[in-house]
Amino acid sequence: FLFCACSRVVLPISVEEYQVGQLYSVAEASKNETGGGEGIEVLKNEPYEEDGEKGQFTHKIYHLKSKVPAYVRMLAPESAFVFHEKAWNAYPYCRTGKSPDTLQCID
Repeated sequence: FLFCACSRVVLPISVEEYQVGQLYSVAEASKNETGGGEGIEVLKNEPYEEDGEKGQFTHKIYHLKSKVPAYVRMLAPESAFVFHEKAWNAYPYCRTGKSPDTLQCID
């Protein structure tokens, strides 16, 4: 005997309004984490269309040196605190690749 229950959460907003709110929240969080040479650097933020899929492509660089403990900063090279992220966001689906600066290989 298999019992499968399905439930839905009704939101007071549409899916399109939710997407706009999500993009705004991500942009605000990025802005708040950035400053003094640290944080998130956006290299590209442009629309894309590939195989009938439409969305937003972003290429960001995360500078994380101030986010790690001092003893780690002393032991690791500068490049260990820099990560590249490439994301293809076709809401509600998102494909993301991250790599440290020393292993720049995502495309």
